[in-house]
Amino acid sequence: MNKQDAQKIDEALALLNEAAKGQKDAISDLITEKYANLKGTVLDTESKLEENAQEGIERLKALKDAAADQAKSTASHIDQRAHDDPWKTLGWTVLGALAVGVLIGRKD
Repeated sequence: MNKQDAQKIDEALALLNEAAKGQKDAISDLITEKYANLKGTVLDTESKLEENAQEGIERLKALKDAAADQAKSTASHIDQRAHDDPWKTLGWTVLGALAVGVLIGRKD
């Protein structure tokens, strides 16, 4: 191989290295852009999940409060009826206990 061929090979290698460096930069830029997009999407999703979880917690608290209020109202209503007519309440209680006893005592 002569000096001229070696010089042409060196020039070709220099061109290939320059082209590879350009591709490397383009690929690096593309990866950086895609990473930024992915990171933004993950952060948005995380934010939405946090909001939804907080809304769920608030709904559960409201449901718990509503159930407690309803239980208090029902207990107050039953207490008032028991005081107004205790014999009727006692009769229904005995009848209910008898029904449960019959169902439990049944043999299939």
